[in-house]
Amino acid sequence: MKIVMFIFSVALTSLAFSETIANPTDLFSGEPQKVKLKVTGMTCAGCSNHISKALGELDGILEEDVQFPGDVAIIKFDPDKVTVGGIIKTIEEAGYKAEVLKEKDGAAEKKTGNGD
Repeated sequence: MKIVMFIFSVALTSLAFSETIANPTDLFSGEPQKVKLKVTGMTCAGCSNHISKALGELDGILEEDVQFPGDVAIIKFDPDKVTVGGIIKTIEEAGYKAEVLKEKDGAAEKKTGNGD
């Protein structure tokens, strides 16, 4: 009987926990923002995992997708908790470079400061 009760309590705890963290955007009341970054310095999938872990520890990150190959990070975030500058700083502190990509004619293009 103790085993049955133990299994039942573990199942209930697991169910409650999975529903709590199943969708982090459920806890977010504002309008999330999305940014696409060009990341340089990645040489392997381990690099993208390193960046993903660093972003995952940053308060306000709702979703992140760091792609190697491709050298792109697509990040959904809570603008009340973190800024694009804060996201870039986190990536740079992890040892990589990042810059915002802007969309032009359906294709991503680097955002430059020379009026392009």
